[in-house]
Amino acid sequence: MNKHRIFEMAGIVGFVALEAFLGWRVAGAVGQGLHPVWVAVALLAGFVAADFASGLIHWGFDRYGSRTTPLVGANFIVPFREHHVDPKAITRHGFVETNGNNCIATMVVLLPALVIDPSAGTFQALMLITLASMCFFVMATNQFHKWAHEDQPPALVVALMKAKLILEVNHHNVHHTPPFDRYYCITTGWLNPLLDHIRFFSRTEALIYRLTGIRGGLDDEEVVSSKAL
Repeated sequence: MNKHRIFEMAGIVGFVALEAFLGWRVAGAVGQGLHPVWVAVALLAGFVAADFASGLIHWGFDRYGSRTTPLVGANFIVPFREHHVDPKAITRHGFVETNGNNCIATMVVLLPALVIDPSAGTFQALMLITLASMCFFVMATNQFHKWAHEDQPPALVVALMKAKLILEVNHHNVHHTPPFDRYYCITTGWLNPLLDHIRFFSRTEALIYRLTGIRGGLDDEEVVSSKAL
C-alpha cells in the first residue's frame, strides 16, 4: 500500500468524524430554535458553494502546475490531466481512490470550522451549516463525476441527473470537448453557464498572467506520459 493511499483512507475517516461532530453541534443549535427556512437556505448555499469550489479546483489543476509540483503534482494534478486522455479511467477507480482526495481537501475547511460555536448566535450557526454542507458536497463531487462517466449508472442516480441535482452526462460532455477549457464545475454544474457567460476562468487566467507572467495550460499527454518517469 503506497503512502498516498494511507492518506486517502485517513482523509475519509477524518471527514466522516469531523462532519459527524459538526452535524451534532449544528443539531443542538437547530434544536434551540433556528428557523428551518434559514437552515434550508444555508444547506443550499453550501451546495452551490461546493459547485463553485469544484470548478475552481478543477480549473486550477487543469491549467497550472505539473507532475513535479510539490504536494499536489503526482496525486492531484496528474489525475485531472489523465482524465482528459482517458475519461473512462475514473470509472475503474474504487471508493477510496474516487473519494479520498476530496476528503483530504475538505480538511482545509473542516478543521478551522471547529472553532465556530453554533450556540453563539444565528450567524455562527448558519455559517457552520453552510460550511458543513459545502464540505459534504465537495466530498461527493468526485462520486457524481464518476457516475457522469459510467455507461450504466444506478437508476436513482439517473433520476437525480435528470432532475439536475447532480452532474449530468451531456452537460459534462461540454468540458470534454477540446481544448477542455469550459464547464469546470462538476458537483451539479449549475454555475457553469454563468461562469462561461462572464468568461470567469479565462479572465482569471489573463489576470494571473498579467500579475505574475505565468500562463495557464499544459499539454495533457505530456503530463500523463511523465507518470512513468
